[in-house]
Amino acid sequence: MEVLLDWRRYMKITAKDIAREAGVSEATVSIILNNKAGHYRISEKTRQKVLEIAERYEFTCNPIAVSLATRKTHTIGLILPNLVNPFLANISTGIEKCAQENEYALLLCNCEENVKQCVKYLDILQKRYVDGILLVLPREKEVNANQRLVEAALRKCRVPVILIEHYLQKAPCDFMAVDNVKGGYLAAEYLLKKGHTRIGHIAGEQFTRQRTCGYLKALKDYGIPMDSGLVMQGDFSIESGYECGKRLLEQGVTAVFAGNDYMALGVWRAARELGLRIPEDVSLIGFDDDPVAVVMDVPLTTVRQPGTTLGKAASEMLVQKIGEERGTYQQYYFAPQLIERSSVAAR
Repeated sequence: MEVLLDWRRYMKITAKDIAREAGVSEATVSIILNNKAGHYRISEKTRQKVLEIAERYEFTCNPIAVSLATRKTHTIGLILPNLVNPFLANISTGIEKCAQENEYALLLCNCEENVKQCVKYLDILQKRYVDGILLVLPREKEVNANQRLVEAALRKCRVPVILIEHYLQKAPCDFMAVDNVKGGYLAAEYLLKKGHTRIGHIAGEQFTRQRTCGYLKALKDYGIPMDSGLVMQGDFSIESGYECGKRLLEQGVTAVFAGNDYMALGVWRAARELGLRIPEDVSLIGFDDDPVAVVMDVPLTTVRQPGTTLGKAASEMLVQKIGEERGTYQQYYFAPQLIERSSVAAR
């Protein structure tokens, strides 16, 4: 039996070979294989013929050659301050979803809350020829200590950068974040509507001080005088929630709004040590809707941040900005959602 082999299957096929067999130019082959036929007057019959030949010979475009021709690598960078925060994980999920939909590769960098390492990654990613960068800055106290360094690095960036969550006024970047004022207002208003008037608050790190602004605005709107003694400064840790919560509970508050769910867990621990029941004796509300919120003995009422939505929107904006001329920079805010569980009771 005679077996006929197509010798071309065992040789490296080129766009020129496809063009010759299809009876079209190399430029036409390039347009079709790069999914740009819709922008030119190329018939569907020709498009299908070129694609069939390319598939038959298992032809794939050389990504390096495409990058050199288009000056794009179809790669974006993501710099995060840590890899343990559930909210950042949700943001990353949204970013990855958009990257997949637009056929972008994603390079992830963890600066471990180190601003100088963050600046190094900005340089490294550009040397890897990424098309754009998504950036969540480290803790604000770290950024404030090195603000000029960060702003200078962002001004030097040759690719578009989208800032997420942490805003820098002088940075030439678009900015996206959750509406923390709205979130703080939702939490305080919910407690006020339940009849609470003596509401303690544990603030978090500086970049979330807008949550405190929302809390104070709700008190004002409902005619409740502000008591500065009922506002404590925490640092997002369980320990700070415990220490601040204990001091608030000893002052006889009937409810506590913690700036995140981990501090709320600390308040719960303090209440238990003082013999107070949640929500019978004191109501408790958190912020973030971290996984810890649903595993507490009393499931925590909290404010959910739309992390996945935020990440996807930031990534979509970056894809849109790639290749555009730099213009004005915008700020975008996403509304949080109150999640009712079992830690709040009416007075």
